[in-house]
Amino acid sequence: MAWRNIVITQHCKIKYKLNQLVVQTDSDVYQIPLEDIQAIVITTTRAVVTTYAIAEIIKSGIKIVFSDLNGAPIGEINAYHLNSNRNQNIHKQIEWGTNDKALLWSKIVKCKIQNQVALLNEYRVTDIESINALLATIEVGDTSNREAVAARLYFPRLFGNDFVRSGENIGINDMLDYGYSILAAAVAREISAAGYLTELAIHHEGPHNHYNLASDFMEPFRPIIDRTVKRYAMEAQLTNEIKFELIDVLNQSLNINGKEMLLTQAIGDIVRTSVGYLNHESAFPDWNFEI
Repeated sequence: MAWRNIVITQHCKIKYKLNQLVVQTDSDVYQIPLEDIQAIVITTTRAVVTTYAIAEIIKSGIKIVFSDLNGAPIGEINAYHLNSNRNQNIHKQIEWGTNDKALLWSKIVKCKIQNQVALLNEYRVTDIESINALLATIEVGDTSNREAVAARLYFPRLFGNDFVRSGENIGINDMLDYGYSILAAAVAREISAAGYLTELAIHHEGPHNHYNLASDFMEPFRPIIDRTVKRYAMEAQLTNEIKFELIDVLNQSLNINGKEMLLTQAIGDIVRTSVGYLNHESAFPDWNFEI
């Protein structure tokens, strides 16, 4: 099973040879079996990738994520055919029931808020009663937007009373944005691998968001990114070291329903159980997280 996330941070040439990814830097040569690689994140514009390597990487179902001059993820490459049932799965996806989607979104919001509370408890934040109280008021489809209310209470308690999400706290917000981008890419990979469209979601409806469904399924995992960002909250900017730590979050473990697994495995489990329910092929998912 693929388990490595390769991060390219410096000038190099990336090529393919005998089922190996070969990365040649100015000082060394690295060879990694393709079967070990889950994703490749290229955070520099000074890397050169051969088309042969790109073709073999795609054929192996490995996601390639590219960054801009500032190191922020801006795009990725996925294979056309990752699942032989893709056509019939898309037809099922289009027919997902409105009430089924609303019920599942309520469950996702509940899991997200529970994980936010768990992280605040981890940092011994005492003023969390108001967030906990929201769990009992989540309606079908979260029509009263308890998710947004929880976020407004959660972020200042985690990062300080002056913190505003997407505000002037550039360092923390850049770290969160970068970590969430990596998380969304990992979720999108599992959705595509399962043979579904990332554009058609159960809740998010951004007309210019190609990853609406990934934006849905990633929600319970956001606090895991927040935990890493919290460790670096005093840093003024997003450094390469912090980027590496945020990417490595995908290799962290958590517990779902008493089973310990890597975050990447947990994402796959959430995707499978969610689409199984939406397709009326399995029961409503009952996730119990321990992050």
